[in-house]
Amino acid sequence: MRRYLIISLILILSAVPLLAEDWLTIYNDDLSLIRSQFELNLKSGFQNYSYDDITSRIMPTSVIVSSTVEGFQVAEQNYEYDLAGKWQIMAKYLDKEVEILTKSEARVVGTLKFFDGNSYGISEKGSGKLIVVSDEQTQMVSLSKLPDNFYVKPTLRWTLKSPQSGKIPVQLTYLSGGFSWDVAYNTVWDGDKLIFNSWVTINNTSGRAFTDVNLKLIAGDINRYYDRYAGGRGKYAFGMVEDAVMMDAMPEFEAKEFHDFHMYTLNQKASFADKQSKQMELFPTKEISAQGIYEYHTWDSGVKSIIRFTNNRESGIGEALPKGVIKVYKQDTDGNLEFIGEDGIDHTARNEEVSINTGKAFDLAGSTMERNRTNLGKNVYERDLQVTLKNNSKEEKTIHVIHRMDGNTRLVQQDYDPVIDSNNKATFTIKIQPDTIITFGFRERTEY
Repeated sequence: MRRYLIISLILILSAVPLLAEDWLTIYNDDLSLIRSQFELNLKSGFQNYSYDDITSRIMPTSVIVSSTVEGFQVAEQNYEYDLAGKWQIMAKYLDKEVEILTKSEARVVGTLKFFDGNSYGISEKGSGKLIVVSDEQTQMVSLSKLPDNFYVKPTLRWTLKSPQSGKIPVQLTYLSGGFSWDVAYNTVWDGDKLIFNSWVTINNTSGRAFTDVNLKLIAGDINRYYDRYAGGRGKYAFGMVEDAVMMDAMPEFEAKEFHDFHMYTLNQKASFADKQSKQMELFPTKEISAQGIYEYHTWDSGVKSIIRFTNNRESGIGEALPKGVIKVYKQDTDGNLEFIGEDGIDHTARNEEVSINTGKAFDLAGSTMERNRTNLGKNVYERDLQVTLKNNSKEEKTIHVIHRMDGNTRLVQQDYDPVIDSNNKATFTIKIQPDTIITFGFRERTEY
């Protein structure tokens, strides 16, 4: 009895139809990977099949069609993109019979000789006269049928070989343009900490809507060989329908390393209409320990106000941050938030430093001048540089003066001792009292 029950259960499960499902992976640089699982109702043997549930930005050379049914084969594929429109249809009807009804209710029947977008040239049936009808005065054009090989949507036309009749499960994978994503980081700065939240904006201009799609985002700069074809590699995969209980929870992205990039997978299904932008939270809100500093780069026109933190767990974050724009707000004494600046970041791995330039400090100023240059011999010279800093505020400020040198240059004399890093960047840390001007100098030697 138990054996019969197991066999019956297997038969019931095998009779359950395969649910159509889509997977969407969106990369940077106007690229996405689309995977669709569906059934085709086929005859046994060779046949033609047209499939139009694709994007208008599909890259035809990237298409992969496969099935779990042994013996299924795609022998030929054509990508049909000569879509039906007035120009295309009329071009197909040159030297064929058409009928035009004008706005004055006159009918003209004859052979179409030309159409230039503004008027129709018709050799009238019976008389042979050439009658030119303005497109503006045309109420209706009657044609016997839609020309062959015309499609209202971009279409993949396959020649298939099916080993059996009935419903065949198929997986379709292809690369497409028309999807993009970017990240906006909205933060509130209190002088010591950043309240940090992140939003993903996904734009769909692919020409196709997606309902309940499995969504992944890839952060990183993948290599693409444009001269050969605008594409890449991907593989299809099967997935399970999410439990309906999941839909009651807040959608979250789960981050993980993937090859040399970072992948963010949404734990719920998402839907996208064509020509729609959708915003979703990337990470839960974080509280990050950060430091406010001032930087003056020699030869710059002002002193930058910088908020800096290290992207690690100790600071309160430690997430792989996709490139995006960080907007910074600060609470005023009246309790309202005011915008104080924004800056862009590149893809930032864990343990890397993040610097947000909010703008130029109003009450601080800096300038650089070359006071002297001396040639010491063949391919060797020295120059004396002078930096002037002004603090017009009512508080003591610390300004980090940054001076970048190439590999052939070194400092030989200075009023303040700098820290010089492995990139030959010298940083002078200068404390300056309110309403004070400080001038200091250094000498550098270059050999080439």
